[in-house]
Amino acid sequence: MAHAPVLHPLAVTCQQSSTAGAVTGLVILLAIAGAIVGLAIANGRARQRLASANAEIAFLRPENARLQQWVAGLTGSAVSPGPTGGTPPGYGGGPAAYSVPPQWYADPSGRHELRYWDGAGWSDRVSDHGTTSTDPAV
Repeated sequence: MAHAPVLHPLAVTCQQSSTAGAVTGLVILLAIAGAIVGLAIANGRARQRLASANAEIAFLRPENARLQQWVAGLTGSAVSPGPTGGTPPGYGGGPAAYSVPPQWYADPSGRHELRYWDGAGWSDRVSDHGTTSTDPAV
C-alpha cells in the first residue's frame, strides 16, 4: 500500500511567501529599472542643453570683447587689459601672482580684431566683426 506524502502545515505558507516575495522583488526591480531609464533620459536632455549653452557662449565671447572695445572708444575709458605679445603686461616674465583669464582680447599682431588668450598663450583662434576663424599666432 502506497502512502500519501505528508505535508507539513507550513509548507503551503512557505510556497505562498516565496511567490509573494518573487512578485515583490520583480516590482522593485521594475521600479529601479524605470528610475534608471528616467535618469538616463534626463541626463541626455541636460547634455543637449549644456551643448547648446556652450555654443552660445562660444559665440558671445568675441561679441562681448568687441562691445567692450566699442564702449571704451565711446567713453574714452580703458578696456580691461589684455595680454600683448607673448607675456601679459605687468607679469615681467617671472612667476606670476595671478594669471590673465582665458578670453578674447585685441589681437596683438594687429592682423585681426580679436585673438583668444587661452591662459598660457595666444591661440590660433581669431575673430573679425563677429566671425571666428583661425590664424597661427606670431
